[in-house]
Amino acid sequence: MVDALLENHLAFLAAHRGDVRRSADAIEVVGESEEFSVWIPLSPSAELPAGVNAVRLVPDSGPGWEERLAAAGFMAAEVLVHMEAPAGSAQGEPVAPITTERDAEAFAEVQGAVFLEVGEPDYDWWREMFVERAVQNYCAPNQSLYLLRVDGDPASITLVLRTELVTGVYAVATKPQYRGRGLATRLLEQARQEAAGGRLTLQVVEGSDAERLYLNLGFRPAYRSPHFRRP
Repeated sequence: MVDALLENHLAFLAAHRGDVRRSADAIEVVGESEEFSVWIPLSPSAELPAGVNAVRLVPDSGPGWEERLAAAGFMAAEVLVHMEAPAGSAQGEPVAPITTERDAEAFAEVQGAVFLEVGEPDYDWWREMFVERAVQNYCAPNQSLYLLRVDGDPASITLVLRTELVTGVYAVATKPQYRGRGLATRLLEQARQEAAGGRLTLQVVEGSDAERLYLNLGFRPAYRSPHFRRP
């Protein structure tokens, strides 16, 4: 059985990044961008498909995969850490989720400002994809998209996605000029309230500034998910 934290993350990928295909012994994520495409084995005996360029290991993958992947020419890449924090009552004024297409577009604007650099490959494609996914998902019953403005300017965002057992936090982003004002912390407190005493999770790259921030906010590692890629 796939871990509930991973199930939540897969639900996010299916809604925002591509297709999630399952079989008895593996999960394949076919991303709209190649960087999100990955194969996840769910048993030690799963057969590595030909043509796979990225593999992600999870607890259900079992032992021996690092050696098998090294023998097949894969190299260790980033490690994604699934973190979890106790849910609880939000501190401060509640934040309402967005309810209009205009705010969904503003949500996507913040994503582009934080996660993209002007002039990078596929910049325009990513901006359009962010808008398309925000507009498609802001009124989904299992999701809440949050946006804080400063003097009318879209400043900080997060996305909360609910599965049966878990509330997941995604797309936490604040424009550089608005950092240090506690905006992201306010949105994370809102996510705690949404979790309503259940499990609250997010994912970060191991060793990143984000990981240190979330540790300070009470999140703790649940498990590591190493990635391997062909050179």
